Amino acid sequence: MGKDSVTIFEAAIAHENCYSLVDVLIKEGNVIKLIEVKSKSWDQNKEFLTSRGKSIRSDWQKYLYDIAFQTWIAKKAFPNHVIEPYLMLIDKNKATTVEGLHQYFEIYHDENERSQLRLTVPPEQLNLGEQILKQINVSEEVKLIFEGKGRMPNSELEAKGFDEWIMGLANLVAQNEKYPTLISSSCKKCEYRIQASDLKKGKACGFNECWAQALNWGEKEFAKPHAIDMWYSNAGKLLEKEMYMMDEITPDFLGVNESTLYNQTAWDGGRGKRQLAQVMKMTGRHDDREVVLPGLFHEMETWTYPLHFIDFEGVAPAIPFHKGMKPYKKTPFQFSVHDVDADGKVTHVAEWIEKERGKFPCFDFIRELKKVLDGDQGTVFMYHHYERTTLRDVKSMLFHSSEHDKDELIEFIDTLVSKDHPRYMVDLQQLVVEYYYSVHMKGSNSIKYVLPAIMNESAFLRVEYSKPYSGLSIQDKVLYVEENGITVNPYTLLKPLDLRDIPDDLDDIIEGFNTELSETIADGGKAMMAWSRMQFYDVTEEEREMTFKGLLRYCELDTLAMVMIYQHWIFLKNEFSFERNKHN
Repeated sequence: MGKDSVTIFEAAIAHENCYSLVDVLIKEGNVIKLIEVKSKSWDQNKEFLTSRGKSIRSDWQKYLYDIAFQTWIAKKAFPNHVIEPYLMLIDKNKATTVEGLHQYFEIYHDENERSQLRLTVPPEQLNLGEQILKQINVSEEVKLIFEGKGRMPNSELEAKGFDEWIMGLANLVAQNEKYPTLISSSCKKCEYRIQASDLKKGKACGFNECWAQALNWGEKEFAKPHAIDMWYSNAGKLLEKEMYMMDEITPDFLGVNESTLYNQTAWDGGRGKRQLAQVMKMTGRHDDREVVLPGLFHEMETWTYPLHFIDFEGVAPAIPFHKGMKPYKKTPFQFSVHDVDADGKVTHVAEWIEKERGKFPCFDFIRELKKVLDGDQGTVFMYHHYERTTLRDVKSMLFHSSEHDKDELIEFIDTLVSKDHPRYMVDLQQLVVEYYYSVHMKGSNSIKYVLPAIMNESAFLRVEYSKPYSGLSIQDKVLYVEENGITVNPYTLLKPLDLRDIPDDLDDIIEGFNTELSETIADGGKAMMAWSRMQFYDVTEEEREMTFKGLLRYCELDTLAMVMIYQHWIFLKNEFSFERNKHN
């Protein structure tokens, strides 16, 4: 730092007990620029501050408080310099002008298992094209944080001001003491909360530590359902009312008439009814039998056979793979299709994955899907709306393309995504939300929870999938397995993907992914990263083939899971019809 001009990457700065690593430090005379590089996307139409401009938006707080801490240390360490804080973000509105830009950068693990980045070509050979990164001066936002106006304080210590907050926390760390954290709505997504099965293995749970300290809870309390685990719960409101246990939630609190909860066609008119069903079932105030409302059976009467259950996998890379694409633009690379005919016969009719390195997959993807679905007018199912939004994105790409068959491909897409078309895709998850609940699902409607829940409920599925199943990629696999009387999640029975080269800090890397994207296969976003890894040339053919086979298996299980849900429902529908006819 004695030089007049210097650039340092991962610059270490310390002040008393405080220490930070700055991604990029640039010193130019008396001015020191601190640049914090984040994979979060930036949209010039959105602001860091709330609409009233008096505090920082919640989705930007962790990034701005990070750079504020670095700025605070730098000001203390270099009091005679001007400190300028910046965020380096990905400009989601800028398209790359370089084909295969991602090939220049490779992520790997060093000998200490830390994620590292290396260039695949010498720096002088880099052709980065037009900049897709945006460097933004955040001095005003950092000033707001220093003044204690960035957000409502999360603790008494934070309320004392930024200096006392930081020094107080630093002293606690030095003394190996834990600050008594206030429980808040943030606890709902606590990264230090673990499964009960892991607790039994002796693993530590930060969530339990905080709640035990704040509420004097013991094992008995932690074993009960928590209020914040209610589906779509307003954790802040629950905690404000001091509702910590799920059995403290009442029908009046949710604004629902308990007596009519199960005597209706559908749980419509808001989330309260579905929430109450979960609350009453999980707390034992109602019996634990599954609930299926008759509106589901009315819906099923409108379906046209053969039924097609589809699942897509895709990436939304921060660094676009192809020229003309913008950061985090959805790029589908794989699909699976299961069919069920009117007699109940299940067939895994198709699967497709783009294996060629560097090839733009979107248009071949839609051509292959069209071949599979174009032969009839059977109802098409998805799970959540990822497939629909992906098709609309591909439609937009086609519209601006010069593909010879773009008109017929767009017409095909419209049959699936246009609400006024009779073949508009059916969202199976929405049917779960409106008509079905099993206590085994707890507060989740993710297919990874719904599948094992329904397998726990269904005698038909227990028999059917205790026999070996074979599709196009999964061969001779028993998918119904019990351990200690509990159904094993079928996703855990498949051979896991090899993810040795996938970085640990994945949450930052896939910042632009939607929630449903990160849940689409058992390894979530890591599987998307696995396919992305196959786009590099340092991967052996053997590794590529193993990865592709793994991806195909998981995608096949996704569509088979949808079939299993349907099979259970058709079994319930037949039972319902039998009982109704018996009483007529």
